[in-house]
Amino acid sequence: MRSSLLLCGTSEIALDDKGRLAVPARYREILKDECCGECVITRSLFDPCLWLYPKTEWEVAAAALSALPSLTDELCRSLQRLLLGSAVYVKMDGQSRILLPQELRSAGSISKKAVLIGMQNKFELWSEEILQQQRSRDIQMIADERATLLSHPELKNLKL
Repeated sequence: MRSSLLLCGTSEIALDDKGRLAVPARYREILKDECCGECVITRSLFDPCLWLYPKTEWEVAAAALSALPSLTDELCRSLQRLLLGSAVYVKMDGQSRILLPQELRSAGSISKKAVLIGMQNKFELWSEEILQQQRSRDIQMIADERATLLSHPELKNLKL
């Protein structure tokens, strides 16, 4: 296993009639090496998209979720219910495709075209149309916050 997984970049992908997506070639070997092509797909906590984790990365996230005090904290139970309850284990087939379950396709509003975005330890999987709207909001937010960007506590030391 790698000491530091770095998934990055954007790929437009098409789903076939059965709801399978072909993993882009640049990620196939990484997923085979990292987790034997086994992944977990779940809902995003924050955006109208899905999260696709290599199995090894999902195990880290699931352990953190399982450690939350769910008996005493309603918010923790909600997080577990959404992420763990929606999680589906999938494996790349011989043609490097992953079957995206119908329930998750519906949750992400994904039909024929999707966009896969590498986000370091996982992918975001977006409906093409919804991502276009989100990108417009992202660009507008950054433009609106440009004056205060460098004073943001999490961004002030960011070196790009």
